[in-house]
Amino acid sequence: MSQESVPVEPHETLYMPMRRRSVREYVTTPEGNRELHIFFGVKEITLDEPDLLSFGEALLEHDQFMAGSATAWSVGEPYPWERVRELLEALLAEDILSREAPKPSSEVQTFRKLLEAEATRAAPSEPLWWNPDCPRVMERLVGQPLELGFLETVLPAHRLAHPALDAEGRHVGEMSVFPDAMRMNLPTERRACPYPGSRYREEVPMNLTALKSMTRHWKPVLRAVLAVREEFLRHHPLLPDGRWRLGDLHALSYAVLALPSLLLMRANAPVSNGMLDPVLSSLFRVTDGVRMVTSYLLLLLEGPVTYDTPTTAAELLRVTEQANLYLSSRGVCAGPPHMVEEFFATLLEGKPVTGAPIPPAEWEAEIPAAMEYGLLGLQLYSLQSTHWSHMCRAYEVIHTALLEVADEPGGVLGRLRAHVERDWQLVLLSGLHHAAPRAWTEAAFSELYARAQRGMRGFREDALHHLRDAFTPEGDAVDGNARLRLRELIRSRAGAPSGVRGDVLDAVADAVAEFLALERSALRVLEGTQRQINALLQRPHPARKLSGADLSLGHRLRIGTIRMRPYLLDVLREELGITVENTEDATRCGHASS
Repeated sequence: MSQESVPVEPHETLYMPMRRRSVREYVTTPEGNRELHIFFGVKEITLDEPDLLSFGEALLEHDQFMAGSATAWSVGEPYPWERVRELLEALLAEDILSREAPKPSSEVQTFRKLLEAEATRAAPSEPLWWNPDCPRVMERLVGQPLELGFLETVLPAHRLAHPALDAEGRHVGEMSVFPDAMRMNLPTERRACPYPGSRYREEVPMNLTALKSMTRHWKPVLRAVLAVREEFLRHHPLLPDGRWRLGDLHALSYAVLALPSLLLMRANAPVSNGMLDPVLSSLFRVTDGVRMVTSYLLLLLEGPVTYDTPTTAAELLRVTEQANLYLSSRGVCAGPPHMVEEFFATLLEGKPVTGAPIPPAEWEAEIPAAMEYGLLGLQLYSLQSTHWSHMCRAYEVIHTALLEVADEPGGVLGRLRAHVERDWQLVLLSGLHHAAPRAWTEAAFSELYARAQRGMRGFREDALHHLRDAFTPEGDAVDGNARLRLRELIRSRAGAPSGVRGDVLDAVADAVAEFLALERSALRVLEGTQRQINALLQRPHPARKLSGADLSLGHRLRIGTIRMRPYLLDVLREELGITVENTEDATRCGHASS
């Protein structure tokens, strides 16, 4: 029998080990009733009875207490003991309360696994950087070179600067560098997070080295925030009441992240790896948190928040705490609450920077170009993400079809089913395994795509491209021939089965062919946007056509991460020896040996 199943007695001492991780919020319901919501990490309790609000408030003031004393936490007459006992037993069952005193944990114990993993991690011994070494670096990472002029189409724009080193010898992305294989083992001071709220004493530590750098450069960081904000608002005015549109705030975060990225990635006089101003690397790190929070809200799979939703600094702080967005698998946000609040107030409200005036930095002249780079990057990311959503749709069709017929172990259908089932588990983790969340996600990216275009200099409404048009197949002979060729190849590899088994294999071929037709259309738009980026950065555009194989590199870079994405055409290549080459002009299918 567990401790929690034993009735609580008034004389017992109870403990609340997570008290300093709690976050409280009062909510008024549509009916006008006041509720107290208390968040303990991922757990939430709601007190909706008016006379229990004082109970909730008092609970949060005690690390430990005698159970019977909780009857006195009322505003008026003491609570009946039976009612209090029922509440306390419910809290025990949820592990919010405990009968055992918290055991002191040492920092060595908390960090041991992380430090061991870092010590044994295969890390590069020399800096790796994209500009100008993209072909060599990409081949080292995934076994296939890629021209620098296609990099933004493969790698999300908000991650481009991650592996770069600043003038202090720190990665711009610090512990969150993507791809992780480009992250060096750099001396890093870590400690448990002391700040009250969702990150208090979290198992993964905060990065004290990054915090010290941020603190040294804090005033110039805030000054840079104001400079980018001012330029952004020239083209994206606030709502009449002075609040931000959520989607505009997301786009602003992209513009801020694009500033160091542009300086590093441009063809003429790029900032050398290891020479980036630490003000810009700190600016990148703190702003990336805003991008993550706004992206979380815009892409909620339960139903995203709309682009035009008004938002404030207080609302962002609330969501960050309640949704545990200070936390990640590699560490927690190291920013003290007062710095986080000051940054949000500067970014959203334009709070002036106190102290002596700070002279403008030379790189501030590049802010307008960085704005364009960020908005083009956001367009590419919308296209990349919608491409993945369509791949998930194809996986769903194939997964369903393969469940319709049995096959002997080791047979073609069995091998296909086993491979697709492994991939399907990753699709499930993405949340895009059925139509409703895919529709929400695609609608959200459609709006982001359109608004990013409207923010560009010289935009004309009659030139607006719709995201749906980027994924509208030509329906030409290329698409039709690819469908027939895939049917032929898959059936031949399976021994030309008839009946239900043949029908299932045709369904697999048709789903792949439909995806390839969509991809052909998307490749045309992706390459057009990439061409605009190359012109902005004054670097040559690759001589060859962008291909589906290039897009697959984005999937391969995710191998080993918590957000791995399977690649659909690997199923055909690995299980049936069928290869596919896809460009905007042609789809070629054949045997791997040919």
